[in-house]
Amino acid sequence: MQQNVIFLLLDAIGVLLIFKWILQQFADFTVSTNKINFFSLKRFKSLLLVVVLIGIPLLLINTTTIAAVFHLSDDQLQEHKLFFSIAVSFCISLIWLLYIIKLDVFEKEKKRYIVLILLLSIVITCFSEIPYGVIHKLGFTNSELPAYSFIYSVFGIGLIEETIKFIPFLILLKFTKAINESYDYIFYASAAALGFAFVENALYLNNYGLDIINTRALYATVAHMTFSSVIAYGLFLIKFKKTKLNAVLVFMVFYLLAMLSHGFYDFWLINKAVSNFEGVTTLFFLATVHVWFVMKNNTINNSNFYNKDISIDNDKIKMYLIISLLSLFMSSYIYVAFAWDAQKANSFFLKSVFSYGYILLYLIATLSRFNLIHGILKPIRVSIRILFPKLK
Repeated sequence: MQQNVIFLLLDAIGVLLIFKWILQQFADFTVSTNKINFFSLKRFKSLLLVVVLIGIPLLLINTTTIAAVFHLSDDQLQEHKLFFSIAVSFCISLIWLLYIIKLDVFEKEKKRYIVLILLLSIVITCFSEIPYGVIHKLGFTNSELPAYSFIYSVFGIGLIEETIKFIPFLILLKFTKAINESYDYIFYASAAALGFAFVENALYLNNYGLDIINTRALYATVAHMTFSSVIAYGLFLIKFKKTKLNAVLVFMVFYLLAMLSHGFYDFWLINKAVSNFEGVTTLFFLATVHVWFVMKNNTINNSNFYNKDISIDNDKIKMYLIISLLSLFMSSYIYVAFAWDAQKANSFFLKSVFSYGYILLYLIATLSRFNLIHGILKPIRVSIRILFPKLK
């Protein structure tokens, strides 16, 4: 299963979803009694935003001399690479941090606790080379043998990184009163993951260039939040008595699930023997996004501060995701234009649309459809239907 085949399949689904949306608009138009009012800003503002955020950079790069004026020489790229990498990594984490903050509708978190867990996560992550160094000296490293590589992915990468992200969460849980609501478990686990992702993204962007922004922002960062949230969700089930199973057993199972998820995600990317099947990671990623959404929705619905008069404005969440994620998406296009030229940037844009177009659509559609019903704890199920999110 080639990665390109997966992208082609997902893009076809994306086109089908857009076509279905167009047909729905046409059907609504035909039955509308006021044809002029049908074309309201409220109905088409998402589409207009997409056109503006994509169209303006394309026009500027292709119809002006801006790419030549702001062309970055090799020396400039090398000199400022680390600064650019840190700045972009900061923006990625900030975008997703603001997203999870927007979902905290019942009992707002204090800024000092948010800053604390981010700083703790960043500091602890900076020492992540120590455990990696230890296991590598003991001979536990990646291998070309798939079975051994999978074990390394789970108990090397998965165990180490999920533990690193869990430590800041555990510190806040044990030594502060910050985590006092069901959603706080997902919130602070995700925030800890964003601190980890900030360091990791900065390193990757510095080593491989800013043209991998989309991979880091749309895949890796979201995946880190999801895996960390799995452990926290297990603790939520224990704390709010949503399970009758032994607490230690539940915690260990969810910790292992987080490690397995992390390892499974990485395995298809790091093992050369299965590189032709790396598309499995993309499909698995989409499933984890769905799981992350359900976990968030469940913890919000079971908030001990639940207020029926408060709701989540899904439309505003969707607008925020469109603006922030598309801005990041197009920033890599602008970077390529400034680093090389418009022709290369246009080629890069087309490849990016092919590789990430559906992912963008999926994230925006899936992560902005919360349904608040007090006390509801939906089972976490994954089926082929999750590949067809509703476009509203």
